[in-house]
Amino acid sequence: MDLDKILNINNNLIKRFFSTLFLIPIYFFSVFSDSYLSILIIFLTSLILSYEWFKITQKHTEKENIILFSVLIFSTLFLSTLTNFFFSLILTIFFSILILLRIFFNKNNYKNLSWLLYGFIYITIPLIIFFELKKIENGSYIILWLLIVICTTDTFSYIFGNLIKGPKIFPKLSPSKTYSGTFLGIIFGTFFGILFSLNYLNLENKFLIILFSLLISISGLFGDLFISKVKRTFQVKDSGRILLGHGGLLDRYDSISFGLIFLFFIQYFL
Repeated sequence: MDLDKILNINNNLIKRFFSTLFLIPIYFFSVFSDSYLSILIIFLTSLILSYEWFKITQKHTEKENIILFSVLIFSTLFLSTLTNFFFSLILTIFFSILILLRIFFNKNNYKNLSWLLYGFIYITIPLIIFFELKKIENGSYIILWLLIVICTTDTFSYIFGNLIKGPKIFPKLSPSKTYSGTFLGIIFGTFFGILFSLNYLNLENKFLIILFSLLISISGLFGDLFISKVKRTFQVKDSGRILLGHGGLLDRYDSISFGLIFLFFIQYFL
């Protein structure tokens, strides 16, 4: 590895570090607080995610259409906070059908309209699950468990992938991922997940602790690959520029979104 590459990696690591340092207190607050401000943080997050998704997948980028898509997602999340989880899912399905039928976006020739449907579901469902998990006993710690597993998996995957390098594990889908980075990232993510759950979740079944920490880490990988597929489909490197060293907020939401969906299912076993 030459000096320029080393300097580039170190520079990017510093950027990622400060971006993460900025995000941690914001989302830590949103996880543990039940205030209106914590809800507003998630709402604002959804608006940024919807903007980034629209910009990636749509050639028609008129402001009114971006705003409309963002308002649809915002409205769905807002209504979900006023009702129960299953009605929120029904509401999401209802809006999804309206999008698919071109009720909202019928004035333009949207060749990629189906991608708006995917984005609508991809953004709203995990965030609705986030609100639902916060309501259950020890829910905030369960969400924090998820974030620790996902973040450590992502961080160590990046570090070891750049240090060790080696063969690519998904050369066509995600050219930057190596076998070494992926597997070591999962190992470290699982390890930190086990440590956290043993100290804060009071789980007695150690097999389930290990299994679920491992599966959460792997689910995050699938989330990352999903966004990589979307970006490669539309020939986009990053979803945005809002986060130094990371790209867009969508580039960080990818792993967490799949993790939240998986976490929703396994919480019934905890």
